[in-house]
Amino acid sequence: MREWARYHDIRKRCLFEKYNGKGTPYYFEYDPNHPDERDPANHPLVFLADGQVVGTIRIDLKPDGHAVFRLVAIDDPWQGDGLGSAMLAMAEAFAADAGADMICLNAVPDAYRFYTRHGFAPQRWVGCTGNPTEIPVVKPIAEAMTPRTPIPPVPVAVTAIAQAAA
Repeated sequence: MREWARYHDIRKRCLFEKYNGKGTPYYFEYDPNHPDERDPANHPLVFLADGQVVGTIRIDLKPDGHAVFRLVAIDDPWQGDGLGSAMLAMAEAFAADAGADMICLNAVPDAYRFYTRHGFAPQRWVGCTGNPTEIPVVKPIAEAMTPRTPIPPVPVAVTAIAQAAA
């Protein structure tokens, strides 16, 4: 239950309030009870480091073989130490293990270079954003996992990416 609350806290503060908060052109309220959070094909995950929830990602597995990474965030105090790269590598492995063949996501401009450094390329995909402040990007799983993306060294004990329990 504590992980679920932290999952929503990080997403709301680090993404919604920062990029879609009051006064922004694309303002909308964060809804922790949105039905997508409980869809069986969607996997809300938390990223743990030093035993703490420091990041979030939801991986939506689509019938077309795509894994859509939603609301990817590392909490502000934990940014800049390679944790985003470690979480992304674990998320890519999760998607590959689930049988996905393509990773899709909508990158905010601040994160676009991060994703291109990790092999993502700009491309529209079914269900991608209509928000002009975000950039749709994709990465074939074959590229993501051949060879498996190593988890980079980070200065804390990265323990797991785990299902957030409601």
